[in-house]
Parts: sequence; C-alpha cells; structure tokens
Amino acid sequence: MAHTTPNTLALQSLLFSSDAFRSCLFRQPSARELEFLQFFSAVQSLLSQDERRMLGRYHRRGRNGYALSSILGIMLLKLLYQIRTMKATLFLLHENGNLKDMLAITQVPSEATVSRLSKEVEKIVNPSNLHERVVQAYARSLDRLAVGHLSIDSTTIEAREKPIKTGAPKARTSKKRGRKAKGSLEEQQHRERQAQQEQERIAYLQESFETSLGKLEMRCSMTAKQNSKGKKQWFIGYKAHLATDDYGVPMSFAVTGASVHDSQVAVPLMKKTRETSDFWYALLDKGYISPVINDYVDMIGRKAIIDRRAYKGVVADPLDPASQRRYAARTTVERTNSELKDGFLPDTIYKRGARARYEISLAILLTTMKKVRNVLILYEAQRIHRAS
Repeated sequence: MAHTTPNTLALQSLLFSSDAFRSCLFRQPSARELEFLQFFSAVQSLLSQDERRMLGRYHRRGRNGYALSSILGIMLLKLLYQIRTMKATLFLLHENGNLKDMLAITQVPSEATVSRLSKEVEKIVNPSNLHERVVQAYARSLDRLAVGHLSIDSTTIEAREKPIKTGAPKARTSKKRGRKAKGSLEEQQHRERQAQQEQERIAYLQESFETSLGKLEMRCSMTAKQNSKGKKQWFIGYKAHLATDDYGVPMSFAVTGASVHDSQVAVPLMKKTRETSDFWYALLDKGYISPVINDYVDMIGRKAIIDRRAYKGVVADPLDPASQRRYAARTTVERTNSELKDGFLPDTIYKRGARARYEISLAILLTTMKKVRNVLILYEAQRIHRAS
C-alpha cells in the first residue's frame, strides 16, 4: 500500500473555528460535539489517498451499509467521550442527531456490526503511522531539527482482562565465586559468556525500533507500583510509554504489557524519536537507571540526565545545578500522561489483546494532536503579536 506523507496543512484542521461547522448541523452543537468533529476531520486529513479510498468503501450485509470511515469515527467518539463500552457509545448515537450527521449515518449500526467492521478499520488505519505523520508535520511547522529535552515516562492503564501467567523463576545455578583459575574450563566459559553478552549489547544498540520493541511482552500482565504511602498496589493491564518534547508533545510512544520494566523501553523510544527528529538531553526518573541507556546516549553523542536514588539507606549524591534545572522540564511528560488518561481513556479498558493496545494507541494519537494544536495556537498568537 502506498502512503503519502502530509504537509503542514494537514494540521490546519485542528485550528478551524467552530463557526465553520455550525451551518452544517440541524441544531446548535455543543462544545464537545464540535471538538469531536475537529478531531475526526484532522484524523481524516492525515490519511493517505489509498487509506481514504479503502475507508470509503461500503460494507453491506443485510439492509444497511456502512462506510468504514464512519466506523472509524465511532471508535474515535468512544475515546473522546471516555465511554467504557461500545454498547454505551451506540446508545449515545441513538440519542444525538448531530453526532450521526457528523458521522454521515442515518441509522446507528448494531454492536456486532461495529465489532466486525472495526477489525477492517484496524487493518487499514495504523495509529503509529498517523502519529509519525503528525510528528513530521509538527517538526516542519516549527522548522526545527531537534528538541532540547526528551522526557520519558510511562503510565499504567488498567484492563478488564485475564493477565498472562508468568513462568516459575529459574533456579539459580551455583557458581564458584572469585577469580577463575588461569587456563581452567571455568575461565574459558566465563570469557565466552562475556563475549556473547557484549555482542548482544552491541546488536541491541544498533537494531531498529521495531526489532527492539518486538522482544518485549505485549500481552496483558500484572505489575506493582508504590503509592504515596509507600505501599505496593497491584495493577492488571498495559503500560503506555511516552517520550515528549518541551511542550509535552509525544515524539514517540510504545504500548506494552504492564509487567515490562520502564528501562527496557527507553532506548527503543529514543531510537524512534531519532527517525523523525532528534534530541540533546534525555530526562528520566530513577526507574530508568540502566547501563544500556547510558551506552546508547554515549553512542549517539547525547546526554541522559537520570534522577539519583538512595541505595541500602545511603543517600545518593544530588545532581549538579545545571542538570537539576534541566531535569525540572521533565514535568511535561507527567502532565501528558495525565491528559491521556483523563481526556481520552476510560478508567478501565474493556477490549482485550491487540484490540486493547490499538485503542490505547489511538488515544495517544488524539492526545498528540491536542498537544500539537495547543503549540500551534501558541505560535500563531506569538506571530500575530510580533507582526503588530
């Protein structure tokens, strides 16, 4: 399938005035309805010609036919209104004529029809590809080659799904401690293990984002997080990993199982960011302490600023004043995580497996478009101020 990369005009639909849509609707639309239409139009503008043609096809089974573009709109509507189930989303459509007009449907499809056709939409529309096009257009609109600070963090997303069972821990093999005898079999095996680990480390640093991400656990799993009172809380679901710029715009993202450690996704996110842009500093909290991260930033000539933590009751040395000032910019990714969960995701994901990860990726795409819109409005206001 041939894909075309949109120019910066693809983002202009995010800046349309709501008055441009009022004459097309039967009754006075609410602010939320206009926001949905704005996002729906912006997502459609990001699609390539082949994707638009495939989404424009009508699928007939029975009396009524529905275009896949309308099904995509229903999927976006569910996220924007933060509705848990598709059944409740269709109830909303039955009661709202404006939303039906926006989706170009006269009759609301059944839940089974939406479930069947949404699988076809997922084969055509890839949220990761659309996100990459948004980031490319965003970078060109600001006319910059790199971001100053790349802030990386993750957030857990609960799902109503049975988690995978982790296998029993491997039994530790007793190893003779201390220096191996010179010329012994143990020394030879130790050197072979070291050489193999070094080869694996070099291969990992040089492999692509897709290869690195494909090695991680994507299925629904369990994880424990420490709350503000110092107690462990267990979560079942997934993790959304974001790498944002100084404005909180996600430059790259990944969705994994909740059991995946944050440090395992930092290097893939930095690899993905460098495909569309670049960065100078990577800001990470103490959960990302890993020699592999330091090896990667050293290899590409960048710097990682990682928060220090106490070890066995010994307080770590604080960051130097310059690094502390830079590390303060990391709050952008925390705010973006909050906007993702508070603005586009229900409190619990009811879909399962790949469809749950697709819904989370689609919510991250909408969050990115919202953040890009805010930055474009800010830059437009500054341009008008300078011109006046």
